Amino acid sequence: MTTPPMSRIPSPPPDQLTVGAPPPDELDGESPAWEGAGLASLLRELRAEVQDLQKVLELVASGQTTMASYAPYVTKTMRDLAGLVGQIHDGGGDHSDTIRHLHNLYKQMKDNPLLKDPATELSAQEQLHQLNILNGLCREVMLWVGYLTIPERLNSWLAGARPGYYIPFHDVFANEVPNFDDRVAILNSLAWSPEVVQGGLVDADSGLIYKYSQSPARRLVSFLLLAVAGGIAVAVVAGAAYLRVPSWPLSPSHLSALLIGWGAVLAGVVVHVGIGTAKRMQSQRGRPPVLSPGDLPLLVNAKVGQLLLKLLLTLVGFFGLVFAAGVEQVTPMNAFLVGYALDSVVELFSSSLELRASARVAALKEQLGR
Repeated sequence: MTTPPMSRIPSPPPDQLTVGAPPPDELDGESPAWEGAGLASLLRELRAEVQDLQKVLELVASGQTTMASYAPYVTKTMRDLAGLVGQIHDGGGDHSDTIRHLHNLYKQMKDNPLLKDPATELSAQEQLHQLNILNGLCREVMLWVGYLTIPERLNSWLAGARPGYYIPFHDVFANEVPNFDDRVAILNSLAWSPEVVQGGLVDADSGLIYKYSQSPARRLVSFLLLAVAGGIAVAVVAGAAYLRVPSWPLSPSHLSALLIGWGAVLAGVVVHVGIGTAKRMQSQRGRPPVLSPGDLPLLVNAKVGQLLLKLLLTLVGFFGLVFAAGVEQVTPMNAFLVGYALDSVVELFSSSLELRASARVAALKEQLGR
């Protein structure tokens, strides 16, 4: 499977391409029913036609039917594909090579003996060989169409979302790009291509795209909110040493131990995050995650809710250590290990939230009318 290089990743929206009439030799003079339709609609219809054709080919490959039985359908589908492909022309921009690939893939499909004459008789071995070829061609068509259509749709969805919301990429686009490796290729290209996804941070490892505010003022508010929350957490830890409650186990003499322990817990959380990042680097064959310092305000704005939750759970875990083991056991090492373990628990909690987001995919598509 060919993976498109970065120069083929669509940066402008697909409406810069032109839609024209299909070549007369492809339609035998008939006027297509979809004439005048938008490019995005044409590409989605092209994908739908190819997907349905691929399902028929899979039935033939599994021996559940024969090509001759579906000859009228295959002939009609190839005429529909001719009309759709014939209307898509490049406007001389970044999409030109992608559009050329679609045209070439259609020509290869059209010249395949099974689609050229579905009623033709081939040996079982030759038919299986041709079916495998067609399956690969169909998969490539869906991949290229995904490269053209997915960025624009993501941007329109993110424009209507609130900061902190995220789109589960694999769940949303599984029906459009069924092959997981192809979806990963598209997702990685989106992560590596600056400013293609507007208002969203792409996390290729989790398959999530986080919404952030494009307003600098709102991003500053997120930073201030996180700073205030951190200050409150320190005040709570320090204030616990001065709380006057009967049988309260803490006293002002424990202040330094509490503050050092709190710092060690936070250090454990940070180290766990760093180790998780190193593991992701190994899964990316040594490539570091794409995150420039300028993205930090965007990251904080997109994940401020998760950061506040992590801070709260860390505070709860710290006081759990204090009251369960006793303030004498709040050593830097013990506190560090608590912070390290707490971050693992928070990751598990976040994973359950991501799974719940999958259940909202259908509602999201219905709401956006996509």
